[in-house]
Amino acid sequence: MTTLKSLLLALALLGALATSLTAAVAQKGKATGNAATGRQLFAETCAPCHSATSKTTNIGPGLQGLFKGRKMPATNRPVSVAVVKAQIQKGGGGMPAFGSKYTAQQLDDLIAYLRTL
Repeated sequence: MTTLKSLLLALALLGALATSLTAAVAQKGKATGNAATGRQLFAETCAPCHSATSKTTNIGPGLQGLFKGRKMPATNRPVSVAVVKAQIQKGGGGMPAFGSKYTAQQLDDLIAYLRTL
């Protein structure tokens, strides 16, 4: 009986740990979106100013490896999902604000694509 109680306690602790890790990931701002849809959005609205395949500046900075870096190319702010979303919505560093042009799902899709660069 003690072994069964120990096993149940261990399972409960693992469940609590998994829940807390999931919450920690959500707090860090990890976006869950469709990268294929985000790629299409990028091609339609971002590619005229930003390259996805290089770091070379066009009108705006190239975004290759954006989420692998530590700082945003034009603003030097730390790279995170929240910062990239804010950059898209509010603009800054020469980029115009796109405000509510994108739905929350579209933003998540765009972020999912940017994370693949």
